[in-house]
Amino acid sequence: MPSTDRSFIRHSRGAALAGAVLGIVALAGCSPSGANTPPAGAAPSASAPVTARPAASPSVTSLSFGYHAHGKQEFIDQTLSITNTGHTSVVPTLALTAVDSAGKDLPDVQVRTAYGSDRGGLVVQHGGSHDVLAFSGEHAGQVADVRVTVKELVPADLPAGSSAVEAKPADAAGQPLTKFDAFDQVVLKNPNTTAVSVRVVYLVYDQPKDGSPQQAVEVVPIGGLTTIPAGGSSSVTVSGDAKAAVQKFSHGPAVSIKPYFSR
Repeated sequence: MPSTDRSFIRHSRGAALAGAVLGIVALAGCSPSGANTPPAGAAPSASAPVTARPAASPSVTSLSFGYHAHGKQEFIDQTLSITNTGHTSVVPTLALTAVDSAGKDLPDVQVRTAYGSDRGGLVVQHGGSHDVLAFSGEHAGQVADVRVTVKELVPADLPAGSSAVEAKPADAAGQPLTKFDAFDQVVLKNPNTTAVSVRVVYLVYDQPKDGSPQQAVEVVPIGGLTTIPAGGSSSVTVSGDAKAAVQKFSHGPAVSIKPYFSR
């Protein structure tokens, strides 16, 4: 899924993480380099390896993780990239621990995900995907990295090379609206030659001080798991908590509608 979002201003300073996993042993560490690997001469990460319990299947896979505090211009901040070099799509269940610039755990900081990679909700196809993170707690401002443990890993049937589903807001009659309007439904278009299943979330971002990463302060699901036929479209009605959130934040400066492959 693409992570671009043009509803707010990006900052130029970035932070990144590089980690590698063989099977389901996961380690993530970052430096303020703005790239997926540390610059020449940079000190290695202080993060320590964490070993997860093995899963029954898939028996062999490779994942790597990259935490990006700042996205590139017009890209979302605070994302966790998940690269999958295995031969099949997978559904990981991750444990995420916030750490400071010295690699020390920040136990009072809670890490939340928008797409559910910490609860088995995100399908990661061959190649990879990403999740959007948010931090809360007294020392949330000290987060420089995220350590990742793969708690569980199961296969998924999403074909490699599947293109992102397009999500467009609309009124009750199906007329197009913008994400800044009080929309009544989200129309999902599947460009792939096979059916795919997605979930949709409505994200509301804060307006941080200059230089601080922007994060999603509201993550509200719109509908449930939706299967879209090959080359077709489906619509998801905005109701309940999602309708209340859209009514409250639709004219705000930083909102987005994000579909992601799920199960």
